[in-house]
Formats: sequence, C-alpha cells, structure tokens
Amino acid sequence: MIVKDMDMVVNTYRKLKRNFKVRTSPNIKEIVFDSGKKWIENRNSKFSKGLFLFNMVSIDVKKYLEKNSPIEPMDELPSIYHNPDYKHKDNLIGIDLNHAYWRVAYLKEYISENTYKKGLEDDEYKPIRLSALSVLGKTRTYKVYVEGEYSHNEDMRDDIGLRTLYEDIRFSTYAIMYECAEALEEDFESWKTDCIYFYDTETNRKKVEGIMEQYDLLFKIQK
Repeated sequence: MIVKDMDMVVNTYRKLKRNFKVRTSPNIKEIVFDSGKKWIENRNSKFSKGLFLFNMVSIDVKKYLEKNSPIEPMDELPSIYHNPDYKHKDNLIGIDLNHAYWRVAYLKEYISENTYKKGLEDDEYKPIRLSALSVLGKTRTYKVYVEGEYSHNEDMRDDIGLRTLYEDIRFSTYAIMYECAEALEEDFESWKTDCIYFYDTETNRKKVEGIMEQYDLLFKIQK
C-alpha cells in the first residue's frame, strides 16, 4: 500500500503501541507490520510512478530461483574499461544498449514478459527499473519498534541467490561489451556499462551490431 505521510503513520502506530519495523532509503520509506504487510511512502519525485515494478520483479525472480537455483553468474568484469593501446584521434562512435539490464533480465527469463513490457510503458519508469533490479538481495536495516517504543536496529542480510542473480545480469551485460571489444581488436576504445566506443567504420559497426543482434539486444548509435 502506498501512503503519502509515513511519519504520521509511524507516530500513529507508536501511540497505539503496535509492533512494527521502519526502513528509510533515499527513495522510499517503508513500514512493515508483524503480519508481513508493508506500506511505502515515495520520497523521490522520479519514483512518482511505477513503484509496482518492485513487487513484480521480486515475484518473478523468486519464482525463477525456486526452479533454477543455484545460478552460476558470468565471470566478473569491470563496468568501465579503456583500451590503453587505442591510437585513433578521431571518428569515435558509441553503440548503446537500450534498457540493457532490463532486457538482459528478460532474455534470461529472470523477469516475465508481462513485467518486461510493463517496465517499458513509461519513460519515467527508467530509474525504477534499475532500482527494482539493483536492490535484489541487498542488506536492509530496519528500526524495530516494540509496543510503540524504539527497541533496536535489525539487519535483513543479503539473500545470496537474489544477489547472484543481479550480478549475473550485470556481468552478462559486460560480457557482451567484452565480446564486442575482442571483435574490434585495436579499434576498440572503451566500454562504459552498456555502451561501447570504437573507431567508426562500416565494418566495425557491422561487427558490433551483429553481436548485439545475435543476442536479441536493442541498441542505438551514440555520437
């Protein structure tokens, strides 16, 4: 449930001497009751729409893990890499993957087609798409209230399965960048997360576009 004033909710339940937990992040404030029910306040104007994606992603990936654990993630690669031997002075071009992590999560069947399409219905969902994936398995710290009084902090520890799944999304994206870099050889300049930069020739464009099309990825030219 979405609420507009979480502070008022917390104060009310303190007066009612209820048991609950509260978590605050830059984007949301969340209260969790003994029953497991959660209420959320949006604290980021960029999150004014699309909070439902958090729940949709969570349901999808947990269903996937129930049937497919454990996941073996792709080998770790850096999110940013520069070719120290790049020699060209001009004609640099970039090819950028569209909604890279979201697309990779869908192609690996971590999220359903319905969730994937819902996440693309509005451009304002972009930061929520990223957050809904990046929070998977993260440690969360809650303030615990017992009979309305603050008691202690409680850490909800990493879920290794969820964290591994998110790492596989990231490293799979970087692996595609690495494959393109290998194909480009000395004409590769750098990659930055989901965009690869290289010396612009028709042959080089075809190399990169061919690899991305092979994996059913969507992309655009960056100049």
